[in-house]
Amino acid sequence: MYWYVKILPKVDLFDKICYIMIMRLNKQQIEHMAFSIVNGFLKEDLIITEDKEKMVSEVHEIITKELEREDLLDDQVKEILKEKLNEIRNANIDYYEMFKMVKAKLAEKENIIL
Repeated sequence: MYWYVKILPKVDLFDKICYIMIMRLNKQQIEHMAFSIVNGFLKEDLIITEDKEKMVSEVHEIITKELEREDLLDDQVKEILKEKLNEIRNANIDYYEMFKMVKAKLAEKENIIL
């Protein structure tokens, strides 16, 4: 497969594809996101491909793998906090805030972009 990616100076590609993912994404939403990303990049002449459908499939796979990595990270955070639950309660610490803080630290350690 032939891919060409044109890197433009001072262009934040993430501005074009960022979504706030508060809810879990289903398979159709991920497929739509992958299709939108590839179409957007093609329209902006940021990529050239011989097989658009294969590229959409590969972007879909990348997104899915990254979301799975985040799910595993969430599971790790839950395990860590489960061990410290009594301490968290006794210190009157907000569980959700602690979850976000631990998740951010683990994500940084494991090079996961949230």
